[in-house]
Amino acid sequence: MKPWDVEGKWCISPFGWDDKVRKEMPLLPQKVTVRDVTFREGDDNVGYRVNLDDKLEMLRLSVEMGVEEIDIGGPSMHVHQYEFGKVVAKSGIKVRKTGRFFANNTEDFKRDVDICMEAGSDNIRIVLMYLNEETIYDQLKAFPAMVDYVHTQYNTTVCWGISDTPRASLELSMKVYKEGLEAGADKAMIMDTFGVANSATMKYLSSKIREVIPPDMPLLTHCHNTFGLAVANTLACVEGGANEVDVVINGYGDEAGNASLEEVVVSLEALYGIDTGLKLELLNKYSRLAKEKGGVMIQPHKAIVGENAFLRPMYVWAGIDMAKESWFLHEPLNPHLVGTESTIVFGPEGSLDDAPIELKLKELGIPYTAEDIVRVREAVESMLLEERTYKVKRSYVSEADFEDLLRKLVAKK
Repeated sequence: MKPWDVEGKWCISPFGWDDKVRKEMPLLPQKVTVRDVTFREGDDNVGYRVNLDDKLEMLRLSVEMGVEEIDIGGPSMHVHQYEFGKVVAKSGIKVRKTGRFFANNTEDFKRDVDICMEAGSDNIRIVLMYLNEETIYDQLKAFPAMVDYVHTQYNTTVCWGISDTPRASLELSMKVYKEGLEAGADKAMIMDTFGVANSATMKYLSSKIREVIPPDMPLLTHCHNTFGLAVANTLACVEGGANEVDVVINGYGDEAGNASLEEVVVSLEALYGIDTGLKLELLNKYSRLAKEKGGVMIQPHKAIVGENAFLRPMYVWAGIDMAKESWFLHEPLNPHLVGTESTIVFGPEGSLDDAPIELKLKELGIPYTAEDIVRVREAVESMLLEERTYKVKRSYVSEADFEDLLRKLVAKK
């Protein structure tokens, strides 16, 4: 069996399995756990607003797809995240629920833990906030008590990490992971919270964390998309030894978003041969449901789930319909694998050459003349000028509009 050429799935580069390439990734795991953080990061996406009932519908599909753990956010910080956690717990949906809080709240951390657990969390993520080195030292002093409280009061696991790993010094980061380990924390996490690193950096930092923590300890990665590298950086962390990934359907999230669930999962399965345990055929269904419920469109040419991802312009070369008959053995990615179809379309320049129009007329058994070819092309060009109108919800209220609102509602009362 050739894992890079699987009929009905994909046909990709064999170099990913070459011994010379694989030896550059000695920490590559065999399985990666996918954590769906859509229900926290999605809420931070401007314009994305989903009510609790719709979130539960999305969650059921996510769990059906194979997701076993979600992030409910910070229930002690945000009421809507508290309410979501409670609703999920009451729903009976079988999924692990992670609640989080920031360790710089050193004086009142017990309240944070208690509220997270009250909201239905069954494990805790503690983020040491890298505001400056002094604040990290203060948080590290209180960290053992935080871990002990979670362990003794609730008998559950603690995930920990420094919030802005790529911009902290390596010495400081390693101190956080070493002391977290000494405090008895259970899972490490590397966070590119502001999307400031490249792939080489994230792979390097992940491998350095792997040197500190036990080989059987989970290492979670969480990447943002400021430079459009969240997916690449997430995969780089996996190359560096991470075996859990935070991902969001359609890449939703604050500002430029987060690592796309669909892109990361398909890349892990196809390009690395790593098992994620997810039913890939439900990816497009989940993407469409998130768009429908959240009201935020995605770019048409987005990989895996974009409208154009499997649209194939009809080009004809040497008498061959290139949209239907590839010059290579198999298509790179079978659309059925990810729950969609490939569609032949006309519109890009090459698809309106004489040859594609003639070939289609012949397929349909329609007699034609040279003048007919011209008329067909002109008709398609005219159709492409048609305008379509879409109604979308207002995405946000600008600061200026908000200030005007305050003046009208409050200042003049």
